[in-house]
Amino acid sequence: MKRKLVIAIVIWCCFILQTAVFPMLGFFSCVPDIMLILTVAMGFMQGRIEGIVTGFLCGLLTDLFYGDIFGFQAFLYMITGYFCGRFSQIYFDEDVKMPLLLCGACDISKNLVIYVSRFLLRGRLDFAGYLKSVILPEAVSTILFTLLLYRLFYSINHSLVEKEKKGTQTLWIRE
Repeated sequence: MKRKLVIAIVIWCCFILQTAVFPMLGFFSCVPDIMLILTVAMGFMQGRIEGIVTGFLCGLLTDLFYGDIFGFQAFLYMITGYFCGRFSQIYFDEDVKMPLLLCGACDISKNLVIYVSRFLLRGRLDFAGYLKSVILPEAVSTILFTLLLYRLFYSINHSLVEKEKKGTQTLWIRE
């Protein structure tokens, strides 16, 4: 129960940062996708189910406040959580290279799906402009923020896992 509450608070804080704080800062040309970083981190550290649930909650929050097609972002984030959860078997403590690669690939993939579903199908064919103004700047800023935030998400997850392990140990059964 404590884990669910902490993850919900982290999701809410990431949502506030992504939607209210970072757009106000003038030195960013685009807003990094912190919800994607959280989804990738939880999927990578905890597995498919945790990645799907975290992705669904992050996407649902985005859909509720900013989505024009309800469930679209939730679906994209769920797929991202599932995909990153598939890599949880090769999870290493504090190794940031794989989460960087996953965040970059998932951000580019998510923006390509958004381009195809919202622009290309409507006849807007300026892919080079969308790539230059949206996809690449957001991918770069998301990767840079992954360097900063992955350590924070790792430490939160590590402390939650340690508390869960202590809670399951009894006098009779020691791990």
